[in-house]
Amino acid sequence: MEDKIQAYRQPLVTATGIILGFILNFAANWVKADSQLSEAMAYFVGLCVLIGTTCLIIVLYRLLNMTYPREKAESYYMTTLYVFMTGVCLAFSGVLVDMFANFMAE
Repeated sequence: MEDKIQAYRQPLVTATGIILGFILNFAANWVKADSQLSEAMAYFVGLCVLIGTTCLIIVLYRLLNMTYPREKAESYYMTTLYVFMTGVCLAFSGVLVDMFANFMAE
């Protein structure tokens, strides 16, 4: 059968990989740094980054999985796209909260 999501696979894998790299770099530096955040906000940032990263890893799995249901390719891709957007929004929300807190502390 024809691979209907082939044209979308490479750009989304590339975007996911780049975003994961930025998020993991942020997380590695964030863990080592002294934060101006309250404990509750630090948990919020950590949870956003964790869930966002998990969503992006799920997206990579779904994109690289060659045994997806070909008769439901459009639905499969749209679900993957929604998970991608959720992961990006959550991860960047955490990053933006931390950036804003650091900006306001200075």
